[in-house]
Amino acid sequence: MPFSEEKNTCPLCGGSGFIITDRGARKCECVYKNFNVGKYLNLPKRFWNANLRNLGRILDKETLRRLFAYLKDFPEMFKEGLGLLLVGEPGVGKTYTVAAILKYLYTKYKVRGFFVDTKELSLKLRESFNDGQHTKLVENLAKVPILVLDDLGNEVLTDWYREILVGLISKRYNEKRVTFVTTNYYPSYLVNLEEETPDMGGVKVVNKKKKVIETPLSRENLLDSRFGSHMVSRLGEMSITLLLRGKDLRMERVVI
Repeated sequence: MPFSEEKNTCPLCGGSGFIITDRGARKCECVYKNFNVGKYLNLPKRFWNANLRNLGRILDKETLRRLFAYLKDFPEMFKEGLGLLLVGEPGVGKTYTVAAILKYLYTKYKVRGFFVDTKELSLKLRESFNDGQHTKLVENLAKVPILVLDDLGNEVLTDWYREILVGLISKRYNEKRVTFVTTNYYPSYLVNLEEETPDMGGVKVVNKKKKVIETPLSRENLLDSRFGSHMVSRLGEMSITLLLRGKDLRMERVVI
């Protein structure tokens, strides 16, 4: 119900959320006062307050520059169906970053986004499978103007679920719909496999400026190993890839 957290009744609409006039009904201002952007975009409650202004504490200057260049050109990016692929180790701020972006784009352009954690999506699909609603859920996600697939690769990946995710991404690719992906797994086009050691203990990750970064990877850390090179290739074409580097921010808060 609209109005205050104390459950008082709005004096303008009586709690209905609408005001009736000679010209018809209109939404009461109390509806807009209580509108929660984070909840509307299906963001986890922890990230309802995510804000672009805080990204300077998370992202390095080059990544921040590339991100803001994307946001500046978003109308053209949206037209071309070009999203973002945020890659990095756990805890470096990928989810916070994508939540802040989603809120900004809705506030600035009124483009509806929808946040999905791929592990939670797996559970919802299984729950809705018996009554046949899982197909409708996937179809709805395929049509969302902006879809966030958070933590891609960390779900329990059965053949059935892999097929659903690959199909969902492929459909959005074909329809040129903007998709944001966060993942701890590295797409093969970011990894210089020619420099690998025999035990894959020192694979070098290369960004677009060809700056080599040592990171402990194995073939199991590649996104290709989870979804196949064909889908990863499509993700690369439909996204601008940003490599987020840094320490695990969550552990910094708990380790003394």
